[in-house]
Amino acid sequence: MSKKRRFIAWNILGIFVIWCSVLLSITTSSFYAEESNQNKQQATVQLTLNPENQYQKISSFGASGAWWAQDVGGWIDQEGDQTKRDKIAQLLFDTKDGIGLSSYRYNLGAGSADTNNSPKITDPWRKAENFEKAPKQYDWTKDKNAQYMLNQAVNYGIKDIYLFANSPLERLTKNGSAYGSNINGSTSNLAKENYQEFADYLLDVTEHFIKQGIPVTSLSPINEPQWEWTSGQEGCHYNPKEMVDFAKFIYKEKEKRKTLQQLEISVPELGEWMNSSQNYYQAMASDTEFMQAYPTWDIHSYWSSKEAKQKFNQWLDNNHINVGLKMTEWTEMVNGKDTSMKSALTLANQIHEDLTLLDVTTWQYWIAVSCYDYHDGLIYVDLNNHNVEPAKRLWSMGNFSKFIRPGAKRFEVTVNDDQINTVGFIDEKTNQKIIICINNRSKDSTIELPEGTVAKSAYVTSENSDLKQVLNQESTKVTLSGASVTTLICN
Repeated sequence: MSKKRRFIAWNILGIFVIWCSVLLSITTSSFYAEESNQNKQQATVQLTLNPENQYQKISSFGASGAWWAQDVGGWIDQEGDQTKRDKIAQLLFDTKDGIGLSSYRYNLGAGSADTNNSPKITDPWRKAENFEKAPKQYDWTKDKNAQYMLNQAVNYGIKDIYLFANSPLERLTKNGSAYGSNINGSTSNLAKENYQEFADYLLDVTEHFIKQGIPVTSLSPINEPQWEWTSGQEGCHYNPKEMVDFAKFIYKEKEKRKTLQQLEISVPELGEWMNSSQNYYQAMASDTEFMQAYPTWDIHSYWSSKEAKQKFNQWLDNNHINVGLKMTEWTEMVNGKDTSMKSALTLANQIHEDLTLLDVTTWQYWIAVSCYDYHDGLIYVDLNNHNVEPAKRLWSMGNFSKFIRPGAKRFEVTVNDDQINTVGFIDEKTNQKIIICINNRSKDSTIELPEGTVAKSAYVTSENSDLKQVLNQESTKVTLSGASVTTLICN
């Protein structure tokens, strides 16, 4: 080989060696960078439990029978060895094969389904019967489908039944309809001279159900009074003074009935924690008689940000107002049907927020069953073929309702990861610690329990699991699937 060729060959070899060295360096760096990222993603999350720091005692997790029970309660077509209506009842109320709700809200209709006096309510699901034949005369066979679902809730062991009215009876309203009329821009559709008849009706129905063995614990006579309710569904506006006045009136009437001494009147059922509700809070807090009658306030969490809830708490503190709080309605106010885990995480994070920021003792979902193109039902149904389709929301709510039973007490739980929300309870009967972990990351995370604490079982709701048991032996570390809700049962 000539010197020139030998020189060229050595140069090519040198370039090749240099190129290989650079490639190896890049590959090695890339490998270690990927390994570092994986380690970061899989880093163990430390859970801290402080059971000595305790907060509210839970009374129930529930949902409403509004708009669906009066139809679905009559679905006797079969699904397997059950009727469709019984399948839905099992999913909602059964602690073994369902999510074990511990409260249920039964809608006391204003009679829009009995007459043609509310023509602006065009959706049959949003109409409801009442129990009147004539004033003070009742037909208890009415609303039979909704009563069937109510009785199923009780048969499954629910001991916390709420009765709620969206509107006074049509015959008692100013416009003769079960919606509207924000007359002159500010006043209620219920005339003051009809307070007595409306209160009598609600209390008569409540007494009837209690005598029938239905464990009615709460009666809600007013629903979201700040809105105008001018059409589309049953509803009634009250200005702040009217709301306070009727709440005081029905409380006094309730107190006259020996059978209803333990009944709670649930008010104000305002639609959000601040903003449009602020004038109502001021009216309530400034009325001594109202405050003596109502040591607990029932509020809805619609349109309420974390900041709004913190602001509400600050308002209570600044005004030295000490009241218990219940959250009695919420759904994700978004168009489009959604059965996905994304919506289920939104629900779980909402529950976490209300439990930890507001110390609510009850958390109740809005309509348990939906036929709508909306982010609402825990279960979707098809009105044509009666197909029953559970949404992931059903199971993520079950991570709470199935395991946090009435009497459980919340205690302090912290975690060193801002993408994981946690809340813990001590079970009243077993003394076990129930810890719910919401993993908002798309990747798996590992939770490490503190020394002396072991998880005996774990149940996960994720894209691939519906409240599935994933741990059946003691462990001090538990893997949280990406985008999941996991319930840990600990010693």
